[in-house]
Amino acid sequence: MRCLPRGTHEWHKFITPDELFELLQKAGLTPVDRKGFVFNPLSWNWSISDRDLSVNYVTASTKPA
Repeated sequence: MRCLPRGTHEWHKFITPDELFELLQKAGLTPVDRKGFVFNPLSWNWSISDRDLSVNYVTASTKPA
């Protein structure tokens, strides 16, 4: 899409959702959910996905009492 300047991302620093869940657990948190954000270039809209966590994603976790 070329929306961001070249060099904006350093892909070797990318953390996968599974790696993030593991880091959260090691920090004493309990991961509870994760969703992906998917861009549709035809409609020029973003949507939330339960399956596509390939690049843009968010996660939620709780801290035990």
